[in-house]
Amino acid sequence: MTEGRSSGEENANLYTRGSNEARAGEILDGGALLEILDVFGEDGMRSYLLGYVEGIVDIMEDE
Repeated sequence: MTEGRSSGEENANLYTRGSNEARAGEILDGGALLEILDVFGEDGMRSYLLGYVEGIVDIMEDE
């Protein structure tokens, strides 16, 4: 993998990670977000954040 880029599989994993972390009630950590951006680039960051938001939406729908 080239630094700052992510594959489709990595993006899917980041989406799942974000969703799981949101459902677990974890708060976004700025340092961790910067690491995701550095390693996986904008696409990876976007996948993680979309997953995180979907996890929050799932929680709200379950209530």
